[in-house]
Amino acid sequence: MEILKSPAKINIGLWVTNKRPDGYHEIYTIFHTLELHDRIFIKPSHIQKVQTSTNIPQEENTVFKTLKKFEEWTGIHPEFDIFIEKNIPVGAGLGGGSSNAATVLKYINKYYGHPLSEEELFQLAASIGADVPFLLKGGMAIGEGIGDKLQFMEKTFSEQIFIIYPGISIPTGEIYQKITPEMLTKKEDIHIIDSLTGDFERLLDRVENTLGKIVERDFPQVKEVMNTLRYLGYKPAISGSGSSVYAAGEPTEELNKICQVKGWKLIKTYLK
Repeated sequence: MEILKSPAKINIGLWVTNKRPDGYHEIYTIFHTLELHDRIFIKPSHIQKVQTSTNIPQEENTVFKTLKKFEEWTGIHPEFDIFIEKNIPVGAGLGGGSSNAATVLKYINKYYGHPLSEEELFQLAASIGADVPFLLKGGMAIGEGIGDKLQFMEKTFSEQIFIIYPGISIPTGEIYQKITPEMLTKKEDIHIIDSLTGDFERLLDRVENTLGKIVERDFPQVKEVMNTLRYLGYKPAISGSGSSVYAAGEPTEELNKICQVKGWKLIKTYLK
């Protein structure tokens, strides 16, 4: 049996730049992986089995769908017994399911002697989900298109952050449906690239999140987290379409107590 680390990600800013004829929206975002991770226990087996610590039904699990896609693309029937210890909250904008898919896809492709080239691996990943190609490699990258056109950066950040998960799952598609034409940003109006070489907190000052604005407006639980952090002097940001909120630095004792009272999950981690 092998144990694989499957890292979470955050979006450091997310601008929606266009709505395509097929209904998908194009974005501009900065992805960054975190130390926070799920653990995947994987071993060869005579059957295909995918289980999680949160009891996600096998047929709904992104990893199970990934095994099926791998078979379609390669003709190889991957037989593994897989158990996923979920530490990344579900439906939180942290890419947990996408990361699980990317981690297992990379592993089984190597296990079977690389039947898929790197380019094919990224194409297969994009067919599973928009965040999956980035999570094949991790680090920091600029994402465009639906998040699948990637420019990986040599630099990565290592700052400490904390995440607050208010206990609600937000379907990403639902948020995209609420985007109106006036919410779109022209790519030439996004002046963020120069900030990537500087300080993480300064970068947070310059980013926006189109989806995050909708989430804060429509989900009072997320708005309450954002307002609490602002009141305590933090600069909070929503990752992707939420529901998780993150901020740089260490949570204070006061914030720890608030999270306990409110039932919010507080996770300390760092950029990696």
